[in-house]
Amino acid sequence: MSYYDLFCAILRLWFVFLGGGVAVASNPIADCGVVGIVLASVVGCRWLLSLGVSFVALMLFMVY
Repeated sequence: MSYYDLFCAILRLWFVFLGGGVAVASNPIADCGVVGIVLASVVGCRWLLSLGVSFVALMLFMVY
């Protein structure tokens, strides 16, 4: 895997994470807020796992 592929994967994770945050913050209906927070939590856990912080990712997932 080249650095460009890794950069693209991390960039995609950040966009999904920010999209989940926007869905939680705007909260047009309760279902969108729930989907947004679950999506942001899963992507945040995946990002933390890619950094090698598996215990913190597990705790974040268990909280949400």
